Amino acid sequence: MNEEKIELKIDLADPFTFDGEEIKSIDLSGLFDLTAMDMTAIDRQMSNMGYSYARPEVTGAYALLVTAKVNNKPWEYCNKMKARDFIRIRETIRAFFYAQG
Repeated sequence: MNEEKIELKIDLADPFTFDGEEIKSIDLSGLFDLTAMDMTAIDRQMSNMGYSYARPEVTGAYALLVTAKVNNKPWEYCNKMKARDFIRIRETIRAFFYAQG
């Protein structure tokens, strides 16, 4: 079986700074490697942060935690991201989880 690494990068309209580094794009390729254990850890993290939703996977907070996880960054990673880039990231992650095939 030929396993080719799929790249999923989002170029940001408005770069932001995190830990002194300018972030110009967000790599979401790690979405393909997430496990059920990763997702339940994110669920627990959301609960510990006081979030309670019937469908957390469609929320912006969940998208930011997933983005941080797949980039091996702390949860605050995307806090300074501009709104229009945040919406694109959120919708990309939502589409990834609910896409057919």
